[in-house]
Formats: sequence, structure tokens, C-alpha cells
Amino acid sequence: MTHAKILPHEVHITAIRAQGAGGQNVNKVSNAVHLRFDIHASSLPQELKARLLAWSDHRITQEGVIVIKAQEHRSLEMNRAEALTRLQALIDQAVHVDRPR
Repeated sequence: MTHAKILPHEVHITAIRAQGAGGQNVNKVSNAVHLRFDIHASSLPQELKARLLAWSDHRITQEGVIVIKAQEHRSLEMNRAEALTRLQALIDQAVHVDRPR
């Protein structure tokens, strides 16, 4: 396997309030995102699903859902892009398997 494509309809993103210090709009603006990706329900290849489910990563729940929270940026769209990038990086990491020497 070289690369696994994530289909947009398989990713669920919710806007949430960012934590931490803020300004006047801190209690009114939802600029952080919560991304959820169900490994079992995804169209990823079976071998890749098994690899992801076998990992002991704090972002993968016991139910097989990847949960990523992004709140680094002030912009909701930038946080959304950051969450999707981190999801793709996690899946790409599972795709890469070291060859036995």
C-alpha cells in the first residue's frame, strides 16, 4: 500500500469552543474543531483498518473511532484543515510498513 484516500463523507467535524485564554469573544466564538473518523465504517482497505485498530494510540477509541481535536489556530477553517491533515498523517503512518531485512 502506498497511500490511502480519506473520503470527505466519512469524516465528521464539529465546531467546539476552544479552551484557554481568549479575548472579548472567547465565550461566543466556536473556533476549535472535533474530528471523528469511524475506522470500521470507512472505505479503507481491510488490512489498513486492522493495522489502525491494533495500534495503542490515545486518539483511537476502543470502539475504533479516531478522535482529533484541533484548536491551534484562531480560524475555524484553519483548525478544520489542521485536523484533516493530522488524520491523513495518522493513516499514512499506518500505511507505511518497514520491510523485513
